[in-house]
Amino acid sequence: MTTHQPVDRVEIRRFRGLSELDLNGLGNFNVLLGANDVGKTSVLEAIFLMTGFVNMRLPVTLQDWRSLSINTFDDLGVLFHGFDLENPIDLVGHSAGAVVRRELQISAPYADMEMSTGSPSSEDPRTGGSRRRQNSADQASSVVPLGPRILRYDATVQRRRGKPLRFSGTLRLMDENTFHFQSSGKPLEQETVSARYVTPKPGYDGRAIGALIVRKQVGQLVAFLRDINPRISDLVTSGDVVYVDIGLDRLIPLNMFGGAMVRAANILSHCILGNERVLLVDELENGLHHAAVAPLLRALLSLSRARNTQVFVTTHSVGVLESLLEVLNEDGFSEDRSTTHCFTLQRDSAGRVQPYRYEYAQFEHCVRHGIEIR
Repeated sequence: MTTHQPVDRVEIRRFRGLSELDLNGLGNFNVLLGANDVGKTSVLEAIFLMTGFVNMRLPVTLQDWRSLSINTFDDLGVLFHGFDLENPIDLVGHSAGAVVRRELQISAPYADMEMSTGSPSSEDPRTGGSRRRQNSADQASSVVPLGPRILRYDATVQRRRGKPLRFSGTLRLMDENTFHFQSSGKPLEQETVSARYVTPKPGYDGRAIGALIVRKQVGQLVAFLRDINPRISDLVTSGDVVYVDIGLDRLIPLNMFGGAMVRAANILSHCILGNERVLLVDELENGLHHAAVAPLLRALLSLSRARNTQVFVTTHSVGVLESLLEVLNEDGFSEDRSTTHCFTLQRDSAGRVQPYRYEYAQFEHCVRHGIEIR
């Protein structure tokens, strides 16, 4: 790679179903392989939070993507490992670039209620929202209620030179799906790594494809999609709706071509725009015929190299790895072999998720000899 990738190593602590997970030796193209409920999606979400770490709306966004409504603060408890709101989430990203470390801690303290004297109460989250407190003047005891829980963000950026930069903020649930955000410290937006998260849900971003048309770059997308369906000759938009020209008397809506075309168009349009340094694709094979996997991987590898975009994809299928091996064995992708890695996630007997890293030479051996690496 000609420039440093955004993330070389990730440390995840107490996030969703992951009590502790370290991913070392990340490459430019990373495949997370594993069974259901092993934490692959949680890894992508953790990286997404860590790269956009001063955006306190992201936890709410993650809940929306999982179709989880937020009616009370307890609905955010699923972010914390074992629903334990007393132990904060810690996410750390390491890089060899100008920023060597990004750390995000997400906690759920109680918001103190003011006493009649105006002094804040002491916090004791294990008393169900209130605690007994001594008054120094008369030694009488009084019950001081604690406020509702809030989501607290504490972010630290350590650059290669200079002092650490810090940011703190809080998110308070006012009522159903209404939030109040408050921040302190120097804004760190300039330290945020731009990232795109692609969920397994069907759909595409018509604005992104429209932007390609305006920039006269839609031909690149058409060329990639033609590998999946050779009849495609052009894409046009009307509002947010994308239409495909396959040589008939009229244009056909993109959604009529099934999940493979829609998903490929959605992923690749953002890659071609090149606005993000990190691309996170959950369940790459979702909606794809097996014959479409290799063309999509071929396009992703080409674009990630050309746009200097670090890619993370999850999959349940070792067939995706077989397709990736097929592409990497092509002459035009020899330089991607050293920067493409597979991480198999497995739960041990204690329920902890353990990662196993495979480089090109290793997973080639596994695929060719039918060794189970899931």
